[in-house]
Order: sequence, then structure tokens, then C-alpha cells
Amino acid sequence: MQLRRFFFFASILLPLAGCATQGGIKQRYFWPIGGLEPKIEYIDFYETDRDVKHQESVLAQAVLGTELGKPLFASPHGIGSRGDEVFAVTDPGRGKVLIIDLPKGEVRRLMNPAGEDFRFPAPMAVTYRSDGGGYVSDTQLGAIYRFNADEIVVQKIGADAGLNRPNGLAYDSRQKLLYVADTVNHQIAVFSDEGKLLRRIGKRGSGEVEFNFPLDVAVAPDGDLVVLDSLNARVQVLHPDGSFVRMFGERGTAAGSFKLPKGIAVDGFGHVYVSDGQAHRFVIFDLQGEYLLSVGAYAIVSDGQIHPGGLDLPKGIAADPDGKIYIVDSLNRMVHRYQFVSAEYLKKNPIRKG
Repeated sequence: MQLRRFFFFASILLPLAGCATQGGIKQRYFWPIGGLEPKIEYIDFYETDRDVKHQESVLAQAVLGTELGKPLFASPHGIGSRGDEVFAVTDPGRGKVLIIDLPKGEVRRLMNPAGEDFRFPAPMAVTYRSDGGGYVSDTQLGAIYRFNADEIVVQKIGADAGLNRPNGLAYDSRQKLLYVADTVNHQIAVFSDEGKLLRRIGKRGSGEVEFNFPLDVAVAPDGDLVVLDSLNARVQVLHPDGSFVRMFGERGTAAGSFKLPKGIAVDGFGHVYVSDGQAHRFVIFDLQGEYLLSVGAYAIVSDGQIHPGGLDLPKGIAADPDGKIYIVDSLNRMVHRYQFVSAEYLKKNPIRKG
């Protein structure tokens, strides 16, 4: 029987995670620590195909044996969630986008119309539409690819729009708009549902609606745009028309600051999640910019030992309306899943101490 590859050590467990035992069987790990009300729970990790596949029965494993899992990723970068425990991960090292389908226990890839793996020169970010299709940015080509609900790449857009190293993507299903972090142009490019460039937001600088290498973008529950202004080490919130709302964050090591932010996501509760690659953590704010919590610390996975809360250069991050959080642990070549502990989640997953 394959054992989960968890390994805990003091520098991760004690300062980062509180824990409780559910039914005396499963160890659970929460943030913040110190007996405070739990807000974030560590759920699982996905490193090999066996972490995704539904496990065989104990009898089947005893009779047939247990196969070693095949690594999923070479250099995972971006992540987007469909919202139903299905998420996509870009892997520039393999030139592919992987689809992780947890309910089905499957790993798939985006395909071309001929049914072959679609090869991207440098896929960076991926986001979903409400119809199950989505978009992938390719930073080398300066273009965006659209895939349909059957996970087939069907359209290339933005190639004539002057994109320069596009990275993060966000789709607003209500307005049917695609937002692109046009990183080297220091702007947010706005496309129609059909792929037409409608407008550009911002310019290079450090003032309001000015950016310095924006890397990622997200859409808040109220439709506002949330931009990771990476080299300015801050987050800017804008109205859909590009007008300024507020900004928060700064460079540094104090609570609520960043060293090198890489990705941004917003859940249905209005929490803003920012992955900080150099600090090996993700930082949580509300949409007003109030700092709430940091989760993570530096940890290298070796010999199959996984550290809940441990990260090595986290990059892409995604969040669902119900508070599921996925983060790319790039140098450990895996994805971690966390959960915001809402009242509804707590009812379904009560914490039993002892």
C-alpha cells in the first residue's frame, strides 16, 4: 500500500501550522497557529500521476503490486482552475499544458484538432472561461491561444496586437473580456470574447494605473481588476474601465510585504492571494488591502518527503469561488492544494481535537 509522502520537521511544522486529528486517523494542518481560529488548511499535493489517479484497493495492490508514479512536471509555471477540482498547469519545460482532473483521476493535455498534444514554445499562464474552455499565454510567441471545452486548441489571438512577453491571464465571464498582463509593455491588454484587442490600460511608472513589469491579473467577485504590479512590489485594484481604486503591498520582509511576487488570485470571498517566489510563501489580503495572513516557508522535496507549507520558488496561484487554493511549487515540480476554512467548509469538515 502506498503511503502518503508527508514528512514534517520542526522549522515547518511549529512556526507555520497548527494541527488537529480527525477521528484519530488523519493529521490536519492549519494556519495561523497558536490556538487561533483556523483560516487555511493544507489539503494535498500533486507531484506524480499516482497522486491524481484513484487509488487501487488494498487487495488489488497486494495482488498486482504498486507502480511508481511518473513525474507530472518538468518546470511548472502557471495554473488555472475550472472550479470543479479540475485545473490546468502550464509547463514551459515540456511545452505543454496539463489538465489535472481529480474527480476522474486523470491527467490529460491540451490537444490540437488532429488529436495530438499541442506544443507551445513557452506557455506561461492559463485561465478558464465559464463554458469550460480557456486561454493560454505564450510569452515567446507574444500570443494567446484559446482552447474549447473539449480541451482542443482552436484559435490563436493577439499575434498582431503588439503583445510583448504576455504572462498572466484573467477572464471576466460577465463582461466576456479577457485581461492579459502584457508584461514588457507594462500594460494590461483587454480583448473581446472573440479575441479582438479593445484597449490597453496603464503605462510604465510607479503612480496610479502605472506598472513595472506586471506579471499577473485576476478578476474580483465584484468585477474589479486586481493586478500584480510585480517589480513595483504591489497590488493595484482597478475598475473594469481601468480607473484607479486602490493599491497595497510593498517590497520588504515584514508582514504584508513582498520580495519577488509571482502570481495573484482572488477567491469568491474577496481574499487576494499573492505568491511570493523569493520568500517561498503566499500572502493573503482582503480586497481593501488589509493584510490577513502568510503561509509558507522554504523547503526542498527530497526522497519523496513532502512538507505541508514548504515551498521552493512558488509561481502560479489559482483560487476558486468556494475557497480552494492551488499553488505551483515550481522548483519542487509539484502543485499544492489548500482550502480557505469558511463556515460552510467547517460544517462539512469539522475539526475534532484530541
